[in-house]
Parts: sequence; structure tokens; C-alpha cells
Amino acid sequence: MNRGLQNANKGFTLLELMIALTLGLIVSAIAIQLTLTAQKGVSSQQAMSNLQNDALFGLEAVVRDIRLANLNASDVVINDSVLHGGIVLDAKNYTSKRTGAGLGDVELVDALSLGNIENTSNLSGVKSDQLVIQYKNMMEDQFDCEGTKIPINTFVVQKYFIRKDTAKNEANEPFSLACKAFTYTGDEPAKIDLSGNGEVIIPRVDYFGVMLGVAKDKCVDTETADALMSCFGYISINDYMALTTKPQIVMLKVGMLVRSTNSTGSNDLFNEDKLYEILNVNSKLKPNTKNDQYMRSIVTQTIALRNGFGIEKQE
Repeated sequence: MNRGLQNANKGFTLLELMIALTLGLIVSAIAIQLTLTAQKGVSSQQAMSNLQNDALFGLEAVVRDIRLANLNASDVVINDSVLHGGIVLDAKNYTSKRTGAGLGDVELVDALSLGNIENTSNLSGVKSDQLVIQYKNMMEDQFDCEGTKIPINTFVVQKYFIRKDTAKNEANEPFSLACKAFTYTGDEPAKIDLSGNGEVIIPRVDYFGVMLGVAKDKCVDTETADALMSCFGYISINDYMALTTKPQIVMLKVGMLVRSTNSTGSNDLFNEDKLYEILNVNSKLKPNTKNDQYMRSIVTQTIALRNGFGIEKQE
């Protein structure tokens, strides 16, 4: 009788208890690891989704407005001298009035397309570009890139540029692609002012570049000296402005390096020496300890300037 009572009260041995605890810790560790992995996967998917939404929808808005460039201009050719030209490169694109030096007589505040703007890129040794377009609105219920309603018979000028946004302890500089709009009426504006922050189009952009697609209706083959029907190529804004004789602009290429707004945590596959090839640029990111915590994507778009396909007059 006493022996049966002793067997009934017998518990776990110390060895059994240690084995049970060890197995429990292993199961808990596996569960925690699975949870962390799942959370990282969700963060990565969310980052990629946000990145694609920002890049695709933002770029779509930019492309839609750029296609309006040169609408209702004084000429169907786009260059640096056509009045109200679609790609604004010179004061002559705004006014026919001239100073004593033959320059466009209008006050400009950050109102021209430019290349290599200081402090506008997170790529090493590379600077972003600035694009200014222009068109004349002839329709009701139209809005500029800042959401302001545009009156009929009004010239619209829009500047696409990189600027710093509010920092949130992120990798490198918190650059964003923004747009600033300006409107004027009449053919002789006294001042075009595109200063200010404008409206953010894409919240995080490490680089923004522009190439001009130029064409000549007749040119000469340097090898055979034969006249060709047309010549076409892409050139940077600064190189175009350095030309003595400037061909007409018929297309644009825009390219961006866009990154996610939210962090995905440290990524072991991140390569700090990776080169990002965007249009005519091939560079790596500026060093930063948080570069591996964000996803990045290169987006490019070729845009035909349908309002600038006129035939350039031959001298």
C-alpha cells in the first residue's frame, strides 16, 4: 500500500525537466525567428509596393504634363530661341523684347532648364538636372502641377527639380522630386519667378537626370559626305547650350533613382559598390551606414514632344 502511494507521487527527474525546458526554448526560438522573418518580409513587400507606387504614379504625372510642352507656342520647333518654346532654356523663350546686348528682356528667378545643380543628388560625383517646360492653356478646368486651377489663355511654366525634404533620420539626404508652377498672360512678361519649394511629386529621389532628344531634318554623313534625311541623338542640357548651332528638340529622356520611404531593416545583400546606370550617368551611392536599409529602383521614360515635331527651316 505504501509502495503504491510512493509511485503515485513520483514526479519528473531533474534530467527530464532540463530536457523539457531545452525543447521549449528551441521551439520558442524557432517561433520568434519565424515571426521576425515574416515581419521583415512584410516590411520588404510594403517598401517595394510604396516604391513602385511613388515611382510609377509620380512619373506618370510628370510625363503627362511634359507632353503638353510647346502647346500653342509661336512655332512648332523647340529650341532655345522660339518664343514660348516648350523646353525653356533661355529668356528668349519667354519674351521677344531684347536688351541692348540682345538678350531676352525679362527678370528670371530660377526659371530655366539647367544641368548639374549643386547639392541635388545622393550619387557620388553626380548632380541632378532641372527641367522647365512651358505651354499655353486653352481649356476650362485645367490644373497645374501644384493643384492650382489655370485660367484660359494663360501660359503655364513648370519646373521639375530636386530639393531637400523633411529629414526623418534616413540614409543620405532626404531629396524629393518637386514641381513649381507659374502662370502669366500676354507675350511680354516682366518677371518669371519659379523659386520656392513647390509640390512634392515623388517623395524620395536620389537622382534626377534629363537628356534632350535632338534632330536635324538634313545633315551630312561625315564618312561619305552624303546628305541624310535626318539625324537624331541625345544630349545633356549643358552640352546642348554649349553648341553654336542648336538643333530642334523633339524628345526627352528622364531618369531617376527612387528609393523607398520606409526602412526594411539591414539587408545583407546590399552592395555599397554597386554602380547605378541612369541615362548618361554611371555612379554609386555616397557612403552612408543606413544605405542598406532601403530599397531602390531606377525608372526611365522617353517622352515624345508631339507639339514640337515641326520641320526646322534650313538656311
